[in-house]
Amino acid sequence: MSVKGRAIAAVRWTSLATAGRVLLQTLQIFALARLLSQHDFGLMAMVLSVTAFVQLFADLGVSSVIIHARQITDDALSSLYWLNVAVGAAMTLLIAALSPMLASFLGDPRAAIPLALAGCSFLFLALGQQIKVLAEKRLEFRTIAIVELSSAALSTLVAIVAAWHGAGVYALVAALLIVSGGNSLLYWIFARTDWRLRLHFRWADAKPYLSSGMYLLGTSLANTASVQIDILIVGRLLGSTMLGIYSVPRELCLKVMMATNPIITRVGTPLLAEVQNDKARIRRVYLTTLAMTSAINFPIYAFIAAFRHDVALLALGPRWTGAADLLGMFALWGMFRSIGNPIGSLLYGTGRSKLALVQALSVTVTLAIAVGIAAGWGTMGVAIGMTLFYLCFALAVWAGVVRPLTDAGFIEYNRQWVMPLIASAAAAVVATLVAMPVSDSFVRIVVGGIAGGLVYLSVSWIINRTWLRSMLALIGRRRGEAG
Repeated sequence: MSVKGRAIAAVRWTSLATAGRVLLQTLQIFALARLLSQHDFGLMAMVLSVTAFVQLFADLGVSSVIIHARQITDDALSSLYWLNVAVGAAMTLLIAALSPMLASFLGDPRAAIPLALAGCSFLFLALGQQIKVLAEKRLEFRTIAIVELSSAALSTLVAIVAAWHGAGVYALVAALLIVSGGNSLLYWIFARTDWRLRLHFRWADAKPYLSSGMYLLGTSLANTASVQIDILIVGRLLGSTMLGIYSVPRELCLKVMMATNPIITRVGTPLLAEVQNDKARIRRVYLTTLAMTSAINFPIYAFIAAFRHDVALLALGPRWTGAADLLGMFALWGMFRSIGNPIGSLLYGTGRSKLALVQALSVTVTLAIAVGIAAGWGTMGVAIGMTLFYLCFALAVWAGVVRPLTDAGFIEYNRQWVMPLIASAAAAVVATLVAMPVSDSFVRIVVGGIAGGLVYLSVSWIINRTWLRSMLALIGRRRGEAG
């Protein structure tokens, strides 16, 4: 099968797993928003703000190096594996020991035990991470999709049952541990092929990959800081209950992006690695990735923003209707933030680890300053500040990263996301007008969704026809393009 054919098959399987995970995550949010308190969500947001940083050390940044490497010996793979496992175990023990101090720093000592338990996910992730990476390198996304969907289903079931029986924040902790442990176990069972793990570790075998890996680790830490900085500031200044009110609509919008973007970007990274010495093909793959990412994310976020009150009521329950405007602003934040995700595929796929670190640190520092200033206007001020930041970032990243690596012109680059933005805005306006006479929230969402979807496809056919043709190829309606 050709590279394009393998890519389309990979995207199909990733899309299936993503759709399943979105449904499961949505079900989990629907249920837990009614079963858990806002304080429980605030505690878990604090826990995740810490674990998000530490769990990166379970990988040491070598996953992307393995994908980028043309060849890698079995000795190196075994050495890297055992090094990752050792670091994952060390991080688990370290978090358990420091959890009381970390919880106190976060402003709520009650986060100590959930944090210590959540730390076990570091070891669980390390046990299966390399098996997953090797499967991604082979573009075996069918197996990855089955594994991730199975773990997500079990995690959702356990979380809902635990919350129903009054587990509180521990229902969310259990969900985290089920996903990390279940994924690793199933990767070992179903995704391991010709590579055989041996009791072999030699520092000299791992060391050549660690220098580049350290750049990637630093990049991941900086990227994680950019995701968590507002959580830390809001939690520290306003407390766990207000953080819960802030974090749930934010998390709902972030999950949309984190679920949809891998459909394209996880396939884009290995493809860019294959063509890393051909700038014309790099430009083509990157621009296609950006266009597909924007065309998928923008209409979803535009719909959430337009129907924010209905979505908040139905998805989260009556207790969360006061956060509807915050949900709408986070939808705009997610829209512009999603534009930057393909940058990671471009940098990692072409092996530009140093540039990735510089770019990530620049974003983190600038965003921290913006959030610190915006925090003076409360939670909505933070949401607005981050939205404006990522809009500016979408424009600025062309000069610093995209043009040097791809030679893409300014208009050529911006056209990839502006066209979906125009189509999404038109769809949102029409959907709002059509649904205006309807009073029931569920019916409004259905009527607005149908009307908006038809408008989006119609406008896209006029101004973004390339995307529609690519989607037809993806679902197999244009077999000539799928081969």
